Amino acid sequence: MVRLYPLGLLLPLSIVAQAQQPDTLASHRVRTTLTQPDSTSRSIKDAVIVTSRPLTPLLPIQEQLRQAAGVQATPYSGAPGAQVAVRIRGAASLSGNAHPLYVVDGVPVFQNMGEKELGRSSSAVEAARPYGLNPLLNLPNEDIESVSVLRGALATARYGGQGQNGVISIQTKLGRRGQPLRVSYSGYGGVQQVRRRYDLLSAHEYAEWQNEVASRIREPQPFSAAQIATLGQGTDWQQEVLRTAALQEHHLGLTGSRNTTRYYVSADYLCQSGIVENSQLRRYALRANVEQQLTARLSATARVAASQADARLPDELLALNMITAEPTVQPRTATGELNNSGNLFNNPLRQALLQTREPRQRQLLGQVELRQSIGQFLTASLLNHWEFNYLHRFSVDPSSGPTPFYESYQQTDSRRFRQQSYRAALDFRRTLAERHALTAQLGAAWQVQNFRTLSETKLLGATIPVGSASSRGTAENRTTLASFSGEVGYSYDERYEMQASLRRDGSSFLAAEQRWQWSPAAQFTWHAGQESFLRGNSTISHLNVWVGQGRTSNAGSFFGQSLYTALLPNSSGSGTVFYTPLLETTVQREAGLSAGFWQDKVVVEASAYQRHTTLEAATGLTNFTDTQLQARGAELTLTGWWLRQPQLSASTILSFAAQQNRYAGQVPWAGNAVQLTTDGSALATFRGLRYLGTTPDGLPRYDEVNGYGTTNFLDYQNLGSGLPTHLLSVTQQLSYHRFSLQLQADGAFGHQLYNTAGVFLDNPTTFGSNGSTLIRQRWTASSPSSNVPAVGNEVQRNSSYYLQSGNHLRLSTVTCGYRVWEKDVRNISVWVGGQNLLVFTKYRGFDPGISSGGAAATQAGLDASAYPTACTILLGLRATL
Repeated sequence: MVRLYPLGLLLPLSIVAQAQQPDTLASHRVRTTLTQPDSTSRSIKDAVIVTSRPLTPLLPIQEQLRQAAGVQATPYSGAPGAQVAVRIRGAASLSGNAHPLYVVDGVPVFQNMGEKELGRSSSAVEAARPYGLNPLLNLPNEDIESVSVLRGALATARYGGQGQNGVISIQTKLGRRGQPLRVSYSGYGGVQQVRRRYDLLSAHEYAEWQNEVASRIREPQPFSAAQIATLGQGTDWQQEVLRTAALQEHHLGLTGSRNTTRYYVSADYLCQSGIVENSQLRRYALRANVEQQLTARLSATARVAASQADARLPDELLALNMITAEPTVQPRTATGELNNSGNLFNNPLRQALLQTREPRQRQLLGQVELRQSIGQFLTASLLNHWEFNYLHRFSVDPSSGPTPFYESYQQTDSRRFRQQSYRAALDFRRTLAERHALTAQLGAAWQVQNFRTLSETKLLGATIPVGSASSRGTAENRTTLASFSGEVGYSYDERYEMQASLRRDGSSFLAAEQRWQWSPAAQFTWHAGQESFLRGNSTISHLNVWVGQGRTSNAGSFFGQSLYTALLPNSSGSGTVFYTPLLETTVQREAGLSAGFWQDKVVVEASAYQRHTTLEAATGLTNFTDTQLQARGAELTLTGWWLRQPQLSASTILSFAAQQNRYAGQVPWAGNAVQLTTDGSALATFRGLRYLGTTPDGLPRYDEVNGYGTTNFLDYQNLGSGLPTHLLSVTQQLSYHRFSLQLQADGAFGHQLYNTAGVFLDNPTTFGSNGSTLIRQRWTASSPSSNVPAVGNEVQRNSSYYLQSGNHLRLSTVTCGYRVWEKDVRNISVWVGGQNLLVFTKYRGFDPGISSGGAAATQAGLDASAYPTACTILLGLRATL
């Protein structure tokens, strides 16, 4: 079980990148804090940070994980409640839905985050379409005590068949012993608006360009000279569809302890209007955590949380239609009605108001745990956990034209997910002769998951033929996961420490010959700071060096996650799409150190790792023989306290990670038309023609590698990967008397982005949709050196012309606070903050930090412009009485 040790650090967030899970030998060691000048020992495995400050409001938990070295968190879109793709140490899996394991209060949860597959194939580029909302909406940020990122060999191997993609461990609040009843309120209100808009052609420019295109493709010119003369800027569809939106959240909490009882109770309400017309999110959440000491040796802990989130969102194609719609079309008629002279997609405002996706997400989490001390050295525990998720999505598609075959198309999808978990564990701890410490743990767990789907489609309209009005379908699945684990640890004189663990997982999803998987791990740690030659050193406060190895798999993650899309070559060379579940096993080796200098005023944490993943297909699928994914990287975190005065303090945390991966195998992996992962390349590699500019005649020019004089698929090259090779994060804190300032910035570098909107906006020959201002630079006789081809010369979709650098540095959060009143632990403070205020980048889309391809690492770097991202300004109040 993860144990938390409050360090009282003045940090804006309660997050740490934990290389290893807190060790079971920690009870006999000296606990120190980074704020104490006399620190003598600090293990990197003990670095679970709990601060007195809550998580940043509104910003999803996953996006705040970027503080940890090696963590990339990118939302699927900017829509309220959107899911977030989290990749820890790059990519460890080829799965189409490779999320990390979320563990809340010691139990794996939210494993039903599968995406709605709507014809995804190698011939299209589509945005991921999840059934529901971000499952972590169930956890208001104010309810969270700490968040830990478990990424190391030993830490992830402890979760065996569920830890392959890393683990996010979340601990919710519980009253502290001896604390009287406290009532807390936290609330804020604010506004959001789109952070960046596309630069598009005016109506006048658009009409002239379209006439030029029509002439080149031998079509009638759509605009006369008289019409062009009357056109000005035309309709700004971004202005029509996007808006300034209000939001608010209110949280009320009760916490405390009495005699042998500790408790925490809370209620939370969130109301967020989206920056796209007719979009919104509402969330209601309740939580109750209670711990009761029943006897001197027996304690019980009960936790219950319930939430409901309702959203109304636009169709995934609305934003694309908004930026490509003709500026010569008016959104409303002279009488004020929505213009329906063309079709639904010619009027994005009509599409926003009438075409909706309305997901409803209900969640219930509960657990009861009993802990019994047996004698002096043994502790036994029993835990029962249950989870109920109900996801319901109602979609409305009105007629797309003025003379409809149907009036509206309605579709209802629902998912019912139920999970029950049982766990029994026995812990042993003993110190012998003051120098030898032994620990051991045995555990067994059982998870049962039930999953049921229901879909129904209705066509409404008087002219619909009989028999085609509706359809209905259901499906139900059940899977189980059994786990048995053991762990031993030995420490000598607080200097040398050995830990070893072994876990065995059995999944009913797998075939009999693949059902059981072993996950061994071992780690050695040298607490060099406890050696006589360093103890008491005035420069080096502590020094720990460790090395470890662990094995994980995806055997326990198939349910709702492990969908693979492989492109198997056929006789024509184009390939066929192949869906299959594959068993993956990952071996990770790593080494690291943690060092503190000058009484821990400066702390350095560094690690390096290698990870090797192998794939094993079901019987008879020989194509996947010798398929491997190799990754390696290095991570560095520097923490400095450069001011430590009673009324003035300041600290900086700098995190940096370098990572790369290589795929080896005879099966190419593709989930869209522009990316193909082949033998020797990195995951999410963009493959196509390398664009070299224009010829003297304005034709597009590509790099020819086959020597035939013409370009075709034989000239395709690897054009870069959508996975970043470098990640950077900076956290800054400053406090002066009653004032405080927190800042968080993060960046990603070394990757490419493919914006699907660019195929329309930047193509000089697009007909019937608007273009970007890049079209102004198209080749003409008077500008023969232009890099944009002449009208009539379409640039191939599979080319580097549409790729842009994904390098960016983001100012994620800035918060300024002031304590208006305080007396003992009671206080009232106000604060003002901003989120996603600035992004320094050359990327011309809405935002470079988007994962439109979902959690699939093979589709990283896709931007389908599904919903713009927003910047947020908030004003808040926090009170504890």
